[in-house]
Amino acid sequence: MKTFIWLLILAVVAFLGYQYYLKSISEEEGEVSQLEREFKRATDRYVSAMREAGEIGLVVIADPETAINKVKEVREKLRELMSKLTEEKAISRARALEDQILNFCRRNEID
Repeated sequence: MKTFIWLLILAVVAFLGYQYYLKSISEEEGEVSQLEREFKRATDRYVSAMREAGEIGLVVIADPETAINKVKEVREKLRELMSKLTEEKAISRARALEDQILNFCRRNEID
């Protein structure tokens, strides 16, 4: 009985792992996902640059402007992509990303 329970647990974990890591996504979702990753990297760079700029007594080599330009670039790419999207799931992910970008720009006073 214990063996059966362990096999059942292992099967459930394997299934959930497959669903989370290996489930294929459509091409449109892949494009939105790529923009999500680019936006995440840009925001991380921006936060890091602003943190470095706040350090007292250090030579500031942080460049938040590069991160801001990358966020603007992602925003433009997203606008172009949204006009081409047809799948509902990709459209909803794109709208969520657009909301994240707008909130980030509003919070950090980026035009």
